[in-house]
Amino acid sequence: MKYSFPAVFEKDKENPKFINVTFPDLMGVVTFGEGMDDARFMAKDVLTSMLEFDYVKNTKPTSLEQTKLNFKGKIVELVEVEK
Repeated sequence: MKYSFPAVFEKDKENPKFINVTFPDLMGVVTFGEGMDDARFMAKDVLTSMLEFDYVKNTKPTSLEQTKLNFKGKIVELVEVEK
């Protein structure tokens, strides 16, 4: 089964080579990476890990378009994984 959640990617304020990743629909699910490619990889990794918990599987994600509106000026991408 495929799961897709919007994620917000932001440069770390203290160390801009790191990108922090949050999932607005999944409270407490955060990660980071060194650069965008690593941040995307880590986002998929943490989302895959969190799918072990039922609350993630049962959460209906906000649309990508609405999340972009909610986080104007930030990088918002859809993270998709199969489980």
